[in-house]
Amino acid sequence: MSTPMEVDNAVLNAQQQNWENFCQYHLGDWDGTWTRYSSQGEALDSFQCVRSFHLSEDGNQINHKNHYTYADGKSKTEAYGPYKRPITRALYLQNSFSWGSTTLNPGNYLGFETGFRFENKRASAIAMLDDKGKLQEVTIVSEHLGSFANHPPGPPAPKHSGNWQGRLQTMTPNWMVSAEVELPWKMLDDLAEDYLTLHFAEGISLSCPQLIKPEQEFFLAVDWLISPTLLQRGIRHFDKSGFTHFTLQTFINES
Repeated sequence: MSTPMEVDNAVLNAQQQNWENFCQYHLGDWDGTWTRYSSQGEALDSFQCVRSFHLSEDGNQINHKNHYTYADGKSKTEAYGPYKRPITRALYLQNSFSWGSTTLNPGNYLGFETGFRFENKRASAIAMLDDKGKLQEVTIVSEHLGSFANHPPGPPAPKHSGNWQGRLQTMTPNWMVSAEVELPWKMLDDLAEDYLTLHFAEGISLSCPQLIKPEQEFFLAVDWLISPTLLQRGIRHFDKSGFTHFTLQTFINES
């Protein structure tokens, strides 16, 4: 049986690893195109944003700024943090990240973002729900490290065919990470019958309840089909009390 000190040390080490994952995968200037969609998947507008994550010289602080440029020529900059080692606003599991609302209080708006990095690209989905728990809009973010790049449409959503081999790892809100386990393939649309599933041109898909009610267990899942043979899925899980854990699933098509 672990002593309280051993538990505290384990949590501290896990928190430190979370910080190191942030630094390893997400530092730099991420030049991105942000496209807002309605809850029915219709494009509303698009703008550019540079998300800057810069580490201080002593390695103990990350400064975060978002530089927005809109279609009408207007621009603005917003600063967040700074984040002081080892505290961050998100969970960083391997190359993925996820952050957002952790409790469900009636009358409050809910927001979540889950994303991934692969080589010099990042992709994420931001879901906003209104104060009644209904999906309001989705923002799809396609980013490139250090320069704006064209973002061609991603591959179409994967089909049942193919020999998809998966593995799964879990992270809890106190940064504890499980061992990886094998996972059978399941299409995003098949995770829950009554969920709304949207597929976007950037190779990103989102699945969530059409309406979240108080004390309801639910999940929010984001897929990024990086290539026809590689897909990552991040899922935020909630029980009646709130956010319980985040899972990263990686599938490789070996057919």
